[in-house]
Amino acid sequence: MSDVDTALLEVAEEQLRWTRAAAMPRVRQTISTALPKSEQRQAFELCDGSRSGPEVAKAVGVSRQSISNWATVWRQLGIAYEVDDRKIRHLVSLTALGIPMEASPGEAVG
Repeated sequence: MSDVDTALLEVAEEQLRWTRAAAMPRVRQTISTALPKSEQRQAFELCDGSRSGPEVAKAVGVSRQSISNWATVWRQLGIAYEVDDRKIRHLVSLTALGIPMEASPGEAVG
């Protein structure tokens, strides 16, 4: 890699750090709103790209259809995306955002 390439890569990495820092509060809010129930939070956290929808459903104790519906919404919101073999990967883990796995009673809706 040339010196110019190295310098460009360093600039790109710096821009990425600033972009992440600027977006994090909005991402945290979007994810908190999209995951009002503990089951949804558990499923979201398990969607790390290594498990299939049925595997996540079984681990959380919900239907495959629930996982499919939730994943569709998450993809539409831009907080998750599809990877190999139709597996879903979250944009960022709840732990990294400081969002608890268990929803508080005031947060849960529907």
